[in-house]
Amino acid sequence: MLTFDPAGLTSLQRDGDACVVCHKKWPRPRVRVGRLPDDTTVHACDDCAEALLPVVPRRGDRQLTARGAPKESRSR
Repeated sequence: MLTFDPAGLTSLQRDGDACVVCHKKWPRPRVRVGRLPDDTTVHACDDCAEALLPVVPRRGDRQLTARGAPKESRSR
């Protein structure tokens, strides 16, 4: 999880009432994207959260081998 410097945030962002990235207040940001040094969580709107959070591979996505060929699934 990312750690944010509270000095660069507004009180609304620190309190979770505005997006930590774009300051959007409505709809209220609900995606937890990081923490402050005191372990308070900070939130982002859906659009900004998508840019901040790593992409998690979906179950069933094929993985590639070192040669770039798809791995065969063993769950047949």
